[in-house]
Amino acid sequence: MNKLLLRAFILAIFFCLSACSLFQPKPKNLLAHTSDTQTIVAQQQWQLIHAQERYLLQVFVERNADHWQWVLMSNLGQRLVTASATNGVINIEQHQSHPALQWLPELLEAFQLSYWPLADLQGHTPKDWKIDEDSARREVFVSGILRGAVDYPLGNPWQARINYDNKKRNLQLVIESQLLN
Repeated sequence: MNKLLLRAFILAIFFCLSACSLFQPKPKNLLAHTSDTQTIVAQQQWQLIHAQERYLLQVFVERNADHWQWVLMSNLGQRLVTASATNGVINIEQHQSHPALQWLPELLEAFQLSYWPLADLQGHTPKDWKIDEDSARREVFVSGILRGAVDYPLGNPWQARINYDNKKRNLQLVIESQLLN
């Protein structure tokens, strides 16, 4: 009888811990769709900098008008997170633990603020957000305060290095992107 209870207890713990990675709070401002009908498949190298911490990450992206998938991996190639949107539903699964995941909502937000068309972002962000853009820079203001900026040195962010700066959380990202399609 004790072995049966022990097995049931171990299974219950296993399922509870597994569920933790599936039921995380989702970032509030993620978009499930884009007006850009071009299919994008890209490999990216992300350098995340916060205070004295520096993390090297790899991201694989697939995006079209009604679907996107974002796979975040450690610099050793271990899958950390898979985030996707299909049929308007956003799903985020954490596979491994990693110190950089404490900023997961900001990383996903940076991904969309950097790569989604401006019109899509302006139509979806909260009323106190304002996004300004020219050919080399995009700035995001919340209640009139600069929250983040994306610099586009070469124009096409999918084929270049961009810099993202989240002023609110003191995060900097350097993203090098290479189209695969």
